[in-house]
Parts: sequence; structure tokens; C-alpha cells
Amino acid sequence: MLRISKLTDYAIVIMSYLALMPDNILSAVQIAKEVHLGAPTVSKLLKILCEAKLVVSFRGTGGGYQLARSAREISLAEVVSAIEGQLAMTECCVKENLCALDSLCSIKENWKVVNKIILTALAGLSLSDMMRPLTGHALTLKGIPIQVKGF
Repeated sequence: MLRISKLTDYAIVIMSYLALMPDNILSAVQIAKEVHLGAPTVSKLLKILCEAKLVVSFRGTGGGYQLARSAREISLAEVVSAIEGQLAMTECCVKENLCALDSLCSIKENWKVVNKIILTALAGLSLSDMMRPLTGHALTLKGIPIQVKGF
């Protein structure tokens, strides 16, 4: 099964919570309590998100965290990459010659296309998009509209 890790999912939940109060500086403990996650997990993710410059931290009394940019300016691709690293469906999507079959493979270029489609889709969705229903959202794939209905 292809899916993001729990940590990536939690990072998006944390950032969505921060986006609800963009002008507030929120502590890791406060965020953990509100999103129902353990404080160590939230602290770990906030540190990673700070390193990726998606969240800023403020030290001292009244310190905490807030989004580095507006939720509209932060793409899902950025969050996924911050937690997961470079998105690559297969080894050939990372770098040439990582796979023993690289020189013989007839489908590696197709995997690169699939990888690009997924990256493009994630880059096209912002954190603010994730905070509202995507049904009715104008999604397109290679210029073809995709209808998003109930799952």
C-alpha cells in the first residue's frame, strides 16, 4: 500500500491547527493537547518543520510556534518533503543507476511520469485547501478536470 507516514499526517494536522490562529504563538504542549497527540511527538515534528522553514519558533516566556507563511502559501508537497524526504515512487525517481535493473528497465520513464503527477498534485494543494472539503475543488490531471465525489 502506498501511503504517507503517521508522522507526515500528524505534521499536517499540527500545521492545520496553527493555521486556525495564524497570529497566535502556540506552545508545543498547547498544540499537543488540542490535536490529541503526545507532546514528544508534537515537539519532534515542530523541530523538523522549523528546520524546513515551514514553522517559526519563539523562545522564552510566551514562546511557541506559528506558521512561517500563510496556509495558502504552504503546499502539501513541502510538508510531505519535510517529513518524508524527497518523494520518489521508485529508486529510478531519485537518481539514475540506483537500481540494478536501471539499464534494462522498460518502465522507469513511466514511473518518473507517475512520480511527477503525484508531486504536481501535492504541490497544487495548500494547507488551507486541506482545511476545507476538497469535493467540488477544481482538480485537473494533464488538463483534464477530475471530479472529486464522496469517498
